[in-house]
Amino acid sequence: MIFDALVILAAIIGGGLLLFPVKVRFLFRVQKNAGKFEVRIFRKKVFTTEEETVEESEATEEVDVATAEEIRASEEDDFDDENPWKKEKSVEAKAPANEKSEKKAAEKSEEKSDKKKSEKSKKKSKKKSSDEEFLTLVLDPRFDKKLLKDCFQIAKAFFRIFHCYFEPTVVDGIRLEDYEDMGYAMGGLNFLCGTIPLFNNWEFLMDWEGNRPLKVEGGFVASFSIARILGFGLVSVWSVLGLVLLYLWNLRRYRKNPEQFRLIFWRRWVVRFLAAD
Repeated sequence: MIFDALVILAAIIGGGLLLFPVKVRFLFRVQKNAGKFEVRIFRKKVFTTEEETVEESEATEEVDVATAEEIRASEEDDFDDENPWKKEKSVEAKAPANEKSEKKAAEKSEEKSDKKKSEKSKKKSKKKSSDEEFLTLVLDPRFDKKLLKDCFQIAKAFFRIFHCYFEPTVVDGIRLEDYEDMGYAMGGLNFLCGTIPLFNNWEFLMDWEGNRPLKVEGGFVASFSIARILGFGLVSVWSVLGLVLLYLWNLRRYRKNPEQFRLIFWRRWVVRFLAAD
């Protein structure tokens, strides 16, 4: 009885951990000549750009000093290279080679070049046949259908990993030349916020008086769980395994009887065009 209770408790805890959502918040504030960006996990700050000004100034100073030293060193090296008094002149006498040795070396080089050409032609023919075989199997309609279906399933499973939404986000200081255009823009933006769920938490404020700078401030949340990641991994492995098995099965059938894989004209043209390269 106690063992069963422990198993049930472990299953509940494990399921809770698998389904527990992990939230990552991206807080941002953009203003003219200023900006801030933060990344938080469970309200804990992971990354921020608030203290980058001091670090960037120090880095630029170090880069300027390093570049100045490199320029000085390069100027000194150029002066040393152009100084005629530091150049040394040496003349080496080369003895003429024997004619027989030259003929033998030429014959050997011709034989080696002929062998290399024959080997290259064989490799090219093998590569062309293998490329043609691979492209024929890949452009088979049944394989293409399964490939597109599996890619769609993998993409669907990937986008299901994350549940994304915006926290209250304010766009302030929107200013146009005409007040009438500003009214139409405000109505259109409010309609956008009411119809598209992703922008439900957005608020657009017009600068009717013309004394507020344009700025955007808010947050974006992306939550995921271990269960959704495992589901994406299972779908991906299953799809890739199915494609590999189908390709190997078609390869076996193709080598027994290549006439089974008859492609339509545009698929044949693609195979010939790619295999020729």
